[in-house]
Amino acid sequence: MALLLPSALLTAWLLAQAWTAEAHLGAAQATVARLRNELLGGASPAQQDRDVVQLRADTGAARRATSGMWWSAMARIPLAGRPLKTVHGIAVAADALATQVLPEVATLRRVAGPAGLVRQDGVDLGALTQTAPVLARLEGSLTEVRHGLEALPDATGLGRVDDARARLTRDVAWLAGAAGEARTAVRLAVPALGGSGPRSYFLGFQTNAEARGTGGLVGAFGVVTANHGRITVHDLSSDDAMAPAPAPVADLGAAFEARYGAAESSRLLANSNLSAHFPYAAQIWTGLWRRRTGQRLDGAIATDPVGLAQLLEATGPVRLPSGELLTASDTVALTESTSYARYTDKAARKRFLVQVAQAVSEALLHGRHDPVSLLRALGHLSADGRLRMWSADPSVQAALEGTELAGIVPERPGPYAALVLNNSAGNKLDYYVDRSLRYDLGPCAGGYRTSTVQIRLTDRAPTSGLPSYITLRSDDPTHPHPPGSTLVWVSFYASMGAQLWDAELDGRPLLMSPSEERGHLVLSTEVELIPGRPRAVDLRLLEPASSAAPVVPVQPLVRPQTTQVLATACS
Repeated sequence: MALLLPSALLTAWLLAQAWTAEAHLGAAQATVARLRNELLGGASPAQQDRDVVQLRADTGAARRATSGMWWSAMARIPLAGRPLKTVHGIAVAADALATQVLPEVATLRRVAGPAGLVRQDGVDLGALTQTAPVLARLEGSLTEVRHGLEALPDATGLGRVDDARARLTRDVAWLAGAAGEARTAVRLAVPALGGSGPRSYFLGFQTNAEARGTGGLVGAFGVVTANHGRITVHDLSSDDAMAPAPAPVADLGAAFEARYGAAESSRLLANSNLSAHFPYAAQIWTGLWRRRTGQRLDGAIATDPVGLAQLLEATGPVRLPSGELLTASDTVALTESTSYARYTDKAARKRFLVQVAQAVSEALLHGRHDPVSLLRALGHLSADGRLRMWSADPSVQAALEGTELAGIVPERPGPYAALVLNNSAGNKLDYYVDRSLRYDLGPCAGGYRTSTVQIRLTDRAPTSGLPSYITLRSDDPTHPHPPGSTLVWVSFYASMGAQLWDAELDGRPLLMSPSEERGHLVLSTEVELIPGRPRAVDLRLLEPASSAAPVVPVQPLVRPQTTQVLATACS
């Protein structure tokens, strides 16, 4: 009995301390969520500072509740002490976030806040440069916290503790990665924005109502010039201002020529971006510009109407020369659908698209908007494939290829699945195409695995009421086709070293054309889409076994792609 009483008291004390720690960590979690919303929503620094003080109080209390001689002694007991050790580690990590990471975030806010980074005509490169060491310290602190969490017991026997550790580890790893990416972006941005002299880039506005490998047909283009952070957009024109070149303007290798040579991709702007690898399109664009003007550009940038709409969410509506107000909610429909009905004259419609590009560019460079919202919008554009960049400087391009901005087809092994559509009918009906991709990676055996791919395509176009320019079938103009139908060149980029076992279209055997691009097997076929009739392309592949995470990029078209990845882990 004499031994039971101290044991009961110790147990009660541990439970009380654990309850205290849980309460404070729960309060800290709520404060972090509130802080995140405040940072994104631009709440006052005073309110953010009050929340930081509260957060530190809660994480400090949680750390103290899980420290001390008795807690440490019990945590060293084999098996039984594992949850105590992990709870203490979680509290230590949370306190480190509050006391080490948040001060760097506050410093970053002061340096790159609403008045510090973005100015009326561009970017303050001095302020941008000051963020680099702050981001480096931030990444270092987060990485240290992540390593501490990863070293904790991950199977304590208490599901709530294990889940909390796993969730916090994922969040901290993501934040560390984001800080690293931001540091890379700063390192790239200073020279790209003319830190050492003027830099000029081809600016392509893609129209993804007519699909191309990188997103859509280049409907308008211009040049963006940056000089010591000051940005100007000039020479905006419609696509018909870029005449075909008499010979290829870029040498992209034998594999590129074998796959795209018949379409004259390296000399026609209209077919310049059939490949999903953005650097190919960028080199053709800058080559066409040099042939047209004699100017050697420093790189290329691309966006599309969906991207413009996301930018308008940050800048607010813009006024067009006609007096019409262009908003984020109507940009995509107006530029990729209704403008074809409004402007029956092709030249007038192209002038309208150039005016849209000019108005949004002017709003970005000279409008009054919240820099935090703008930077957040640019991040969304990059993640969604709506903003792409290529540099003619090999060292800058090598760094770019570590970011989402590059839009590359990576030359590395591992599971890979990319569905890419190119419009073969010369119409604008890809505005109405729905896509889904299911990639099912089977078990590994003997160095290989069998994988299946299910591609589903549905044309949602109305069967009446659309202008002929939207619905034309230039692939076969002499024969009648169902109203609203279209023809797409379907390409599936498979893993490096993959082999096709069999393919079906709507349950019937399908012969697909194989080719190679940047080491990947690419399987292609043309599929006619008729409104309301789903088409099913099913593939069975033999792929090299790999423990790498599947990479499944999504082509930036008008409608979102539904993507599902199911993987059986390789042992």
